[in-house]
Amino acid sequence: MTAGRYDSGARRRSKRKGRERGCWVYIPAEELEKAGHDPKAAPPLYRTWGTKSGGVLVRLYRET
Repeated sequence: MTAGRYDSGARRRSKRKGRERGCWVYIPAEELEKAGHDPKAAPPLYRTWGTKSGGVLVRLYRET
């Protein structure tokens, strides 16, 4: 595996600092480009939904 390459099949552990609750979501630049977002622009607006089975859906929005 090359350092710095994104692997969509690899599992990752969420990271927390101090008193934070929840976890951070890292979306690689390649995936942002596929979704039509410029990775060098400001971060997109988003919403999240949790599922009973333990999944999380993240929806990205474009500003109009």
